[in-house]
Amino acid sequence: MGSGQVMVMLLLLSCVAFEPADGAFLSWSESVLQLFSTAEQPSACGPKVGIETPKCKVILKKRDYELRRCNSKEIWVETMLENSTYESATITGFYRCTNSLGFEITAPVYITPVPRSNGYKVAFFVSSRIKNVNDLPTSTDPEVYFYRPEGAVKAVLGPFGGFPTDKDYAAKVVELKKALDRDGLKYDEKSTLFADYSSPLQFRNRKQEVHVNIISHNAFERLHVLKWLPQ
Repeated sequence: MGSGQVMVMLLLLSCVAFEPADGAFLSWSESVLQLFSTAEQPSACGPKVGIETPKCKVILKKRDYELRRCNSKEIWVETMLENSTYESATITGFYRCTNSLGFEITAPVYITPVPRSNGYKVAFFVSSRIKNVNDLPTSTDPEVYFYRPEGAVKAVLGPFGGFPTDKDYAAKVVELKKALDRDGLKYDEKSTLFADYSSPLQFRNRKQEVHVNIISHNAFERLHVLKWLPQ
């Protein structure tokens, strides 16, 4: 890239990075560093809850949501509960995974609606001390399985408190999607999930989020900036 092209890019980034009326892109300098950086530097993000949480890289902050590039190196454990209510799935899924595997608890618990099965997937990530799938304990439940998620950029709304029901979560998803539509972001409808960071026995300062995977960002594509984001 020539010096003239670099100057044009910096000028474009200065327009993209600031949005005072709508609140909150990363600062201009942060945007430049993240766009031209070749190395991923994921760190714990999301609410601080006193136990281990997944790592990611926040690549964009807005007033009402943020974009996170997820760490694809982590291992997750998941189970599927068909023909189940939200309340039953969250309890049964959580204990099915933990009782079968017996390692330390992490956060959040992911609850993914699966309409075609009239149920939910329940998952949480395996502690980072386990680096290799060969080091995983053997599951005693055939309905519990491990996987590594594909790297994705997620739009996240939250955290919010209380004891949300499935309808409460759905309302937050609608709120998130309206914000994404407003900003020209395309998302995968099937990737919607609920993230619960708090124990069922915790009654104060509870923290939850809703997530959806981003497909493309029209504004960035028009500026040809997306190819400089870390892959």
